Amino acid sequence: MGRLNQYLMKRAAITIGGLIIFACCVLLLERLLRIFQVVTTSTNPASDTSQMIVNLLPYYLGIAVPLALLLGIIITVDRFSRSSELTAAFGSGISLLHMTKPFLLIGVFLAGLTLFIEGYMQPVGRYNYRKVEHSVKQQSFTAALREGTFTSVGNRTFFAGTDLPGAAIGPIFIYETLTEDDAETGMRLTTASQGEIIVRENTLEPVLQLANGEIHVITEGDRKQLDGDLSFEGSSIAGAASVINYRIRGDDEREMTSRELFSNRKGKNPRFDVTPEVNNATLHLRLAKSILLIILPFIGVPFGLNYGRNPSSAGIAVGVVFLISLQKALEFGQSLGAAGKIPPWAGIWPIIIAVAIFAFWIFRKSAVKMGQPPLTSIAHYMSHIQADIGRKFAAIRRFGAEPR
Repeated sequence: MGRLNQYLMKRAAITIGGLIIFACCVLLLERLLRIFQVVTTSTNPASDTSQMIVNLLPYYLGIAVPLALLLGIIITVDRFSRSSELTAAFGSGISLLHMTKPFLLIGVFLAGLTLFIEGYMQPVGRYNYRKVEHSVKQQSFTAALREGTFTSVGNRTFFAGTDLPGAAIGPIFIYETLTEDDAETGMRLTTASQGEIIVRENTLEPVLQLANGEIHVITEGDRKQLDGDLSFEGSSIAGAASVINYRIRGDDEREMTSRELFSNRKGKNPRFDVTPEVNNATLHLRLAKSILLIILPFIGVPFGLNYGRNPSSAGIAVGVVFLISLQKALEFGQSLGAAGKIPPWAGIWPIIIAVAIFAFWIFRKSAVKMGQPPLTSIAHYMSHIQADIGRKFAAIRRFGAEPR
């Protein structure tokens, strides 16, 4: 690789890497608000928040990588054009195709990375995120009593007053609904002047130790009656309030790796409850996103070209609109294939082929014919249309102003 290509690759890699980091940070800001709401009941909010953010990163990388690749190429080529380095390269006999090679190499690398991100990291990360969210919502005594408000967990309602000196909390009120499993139906009311939460070392199970309290049992029959009244100096309630093991991975197609999707093409794997249409549409979309990254350099380079005295700055805006429109078109095609209205491949690959044809046409127009850059030509064309419309309106105003 020549020095020019090394120079272009270095500048493009720095720009694309910075855009990926920036896009992930911006996308995570919106989700952080929801994460903070979830971890408010967690006994270890810092750890749970970090786990949820790490598991979300593959999803946002799948959004950020194609956007950063296209915009990074446009910005790099635009700077190269404005500094007259592009003109000097052309004067040295270097073709536009030759200067596109470093961007193509980056695209191929990111395509392979996207295959791994979309095919493995995203499904596993999505499952782990849901698992952490589930475990946070399975509140323990610690979470229930920490807020100092009435909190319902399972068939119990807890309340604890302000913190007491040391590790104690109180006063404590517990309302528990009795079921047939308790040999009697009704309710149990427990009060205590103070309590303390400890965690067993061997099982990490939270235990609420109560001191100086009373237990009242009210049973239901023909009419409610007080059936038990017990005072105690010390008592304990052990175990998490609601422990439910989370399901295994594979609840929907978004939690399945590409290898699992490929093995389940006919929908006969009993582990996954996913129809063949949904399964195959998702698999085609993941493959198409990787192929798209190899095509984008041939679109980004023409979008970033600038010649002449009046360079166009529309490349970034057009690139963003183009990529968002393409993403929505692919999602729409996937939804049609998943619904069985068209074959799963028919909603994805015709769009990719159309994008490839467009990339070939626009790159050939810029590299072979060496005419005005595509976006500059569009800008000039739009300015001519605007001028024609202005002249027509001026003629209409003059016609209306003439005396009759």
